Amino acid sequence: MRVNIKNRPGLQRDINSGAVINTDITAYQKALNAKAAAEQKENELQDIKNEVQDLKILMNKIIERLS
Repeated sequence: MRVNIKNRPGLQRDINSGAVINTDITAYQKALNAKAAAEQKENELQDIKNEVQDLKILMNKIIERLS
């Protein structure tokens, strides 16, 4: 059984375990969206790093052939 926490909308306390439970679906969805956006940004950054590394390797090969 859960009861609302006074002066804390969106939070409830589980009577059996004493745990505080966030029931604010909007805040939860925003947190999930923020996490997904951060992961997307990190993946894009890693892709750019990999591409730069590939370009450096190719440039070194070109320089070696020209020498």
